[in-house]
Amino acid sequence: MEFETPGQWHDNWAWVLLSAPDHFRDIRTGSLMPDQKAALRDAFDQLRLGFHFAERKLNDFRLTKIAEKLIEMSLEYYLSGEPKAGAHALQECEGLIWQGQKQKVKYGIEAERRVFGENILYAGMVPSRFPFEGTEADLGPDQALLLPLAMKWSRTYQRQWNDFKYFSWIIDRDGVVWRLSVEPREDEHPVLRPAQRSSGFKRLRELGQSGGIRACVLMEILGPHGDGLVCYDLEEIGRPQVSARQLFKRLDSGIHYEALRYHIDELKILQLEPD
Repeated sequence: MEFETPGQWHDNWAWVLLSAPDHFRDIRTGSLMPDQKAALRDAFDQLRLGFHFAERKLNDFRLTKIAEKLIEMSLEYYLSGEPKAGAHALQECEGLIWQGQKQKVKYGIEAERRVFGENILYAGMVPSRFPFEGTEADLGPDQALLLPLAMKWSRTYQRQWNDFKYFSWIIDRDGVVWRLSVEPREDEHPVLRPAQRSSGFKRLRELGQSGGIRACVLMEILGPHGDGLVCYDLEEIGRPQVSARQLFKRLDSGIHYEALRYHIDELKILQLEPD
């Protein structure tokens, strides 16, 4: 397919990350593709097809070549049975192109070395230990409080077929929970004005950097009325970000949720250390 805008191409990244390496489905029937490796290769061909958007956005020869190599490394990892490394390399590449998704350098160091034979941009850098796969035990006490709250309302809205995409809550310095998003209106927590109709990421970042909050959750859902993915990005001062992610399917008997997976990464909203 041809991508008409950078946004269309970017949306395709979410689909690849959701589907790789072996959950690619026929868009007409919803059934799994019979040849998942071929589907994986086709998906990466689509990423390459829109790479001209990255070239224009980066406008830097070295960064462009590193991003291009990260895509190739991601496919290598997937094909060699290392899906976590494949996903993380692809997410790191995404962060090079779209600064709002920027991550600590981990795979880019190797990518630069592979392309140019040496590290100049990343000279002397040690690969970040993030991201990595964690467990429920990695949740801090505030994160553990916010996760079931966000899960409760995302599942309630899904069961009711209500339209929504983002929910967000914060915990202030006094330990009070506030809702930042307009929805869910049925939630009993006080609303922090002005309530956010979109993701509210910018507002959360401002609150985090001002020192006014000690924890937050931003919930995003992909495919709320079909098979999809729900992400709960949880941050707490003094701890890494925990992105709890859960695949789901709509069946005749209801919604089936797969086990939560815990993606541990650097903080993106809160920037403060504990007092």
